[in-house]
Amino acid sequence: MKIQTKPTNSQTIIAEDVSIDGDMILSGNVTIYGEIRGSVHTNGAIQLAKSGKIFGDVKASMIQINGFIEGDAQINGPAELLKGCELVGNLQYKVLTIEDGAQFSGRCDIIVDE
Repeated sequence: MKIQTKPTNSQTIIAEDVSIDGDMILSGNVTIYGEIRGSVHTNGAIQLAKSGKIFGDVKASMIQINGFIEGDAQINGPAELLKGCELVGNLQYKVLTIEDGAQFSGRCDIIVDE
């Protein structure tokens, strides 16, 4: 099952009691409090709350991780790993911030514009 949204400048919120089994393809920003078992691809930003979990690859223009991700992340802008987060997978980014207490296990590569 794929969930697709097309509106521009949209803000999607996945509530804490929501569990999605499948890939999400969006064009706007998304804030995730719930659990997603599948990839999340957006042209906008991903904000992963403390309670949020993603089991799959993510692709976004920017990301702020406060929860848990198991999968690879390709971020075409800033990536923030906040204090209580855990990222298990490889990370590609343009700008990286890791706070004390963030857990990251994987390889990280900077994206360089040619």
